Amino acid sequence: MTDSDQQAAAARQVLAGCFHAVLSTQSLELVGYPFGSVVPYVLDQAGLPLLLLSPLSQHTQNLEADSRCGLTVVAEGEGDIQQRGRLSAVGNVTPSDADADADAERYFRAFPHTQPYLEQLDFRFYRFTPLRFHWNGGFATARWFGIDRILRANPLSPEAQRRIIAHMNQDHTDALRTYLRAIDGTEGEHAVVMIGIDAEGIDVRVADRLRRIPLLRPIASPAEAREVLVAMATQPGGD
Repeated sequence: MTDSDQQAAAARQVLAGCFHAVLSTQSLELVGYPFGSVVPYVLDQAGLPLLLLSPLSQHTQNLEADSRCGLTVVAEGEGDIQQRGRLSAVGNVTPSDADADADAERYFRAFPHTQPYLEQLDFRFYRFTPLRFHWNGGFATARWFGIDRILRANPLSPEAQRRIIAHMNQDHTDALRTYLRAIDGTEGEHAVVMIGIDAEGIDVRVADRLRRIPLLRPIASPAEAREVLVAMATQPGGD
């Protein structure tokens, strides 16, 4: 794998695993100036950030007038924030029809407390469609990437994702804790609940925190998912 491929893979993990971003819209109040907001998101089936926005928020009003915007995500970590991976993108945020489909289901698995926002408070789903990405993973790594290097559609059908998630949460919670222990050496006292799986990682909730766990290798089918998840549970350092 080339350095460029390694950096692109790191950028994809940050995008998939951050779950919140700075959204910079075109200000209506101060024309020509950006307006920054922090928004939660998940990646949809096509690998695009899916947002649930209030019609009353300033950023939504800005987007309704001009869909052009920027999205910035920063890898989790401690210490100097400039030593962490940062991915910025320019693109457009437009209304989505995700209200009743599998993408909405994925969003609410990550943020279950927000479902009443859609049902009672007139929130609406939007999608961010990027034009280009800029990645900075540390010294001498800053570079632009085309969308083909960063965006990855989920190869697993929504039904396959549901089955895997239900199976892991019902029968393999110990494995989920093993995966966490392998990435950061900790396990913690809270339950670990799987909420998502895609080609390159799984997403879990630990208490009120969402975590991203990279897979050992990319997958393209439920059978490959099973093979990789079993291998991760039995690799050295696991149970």
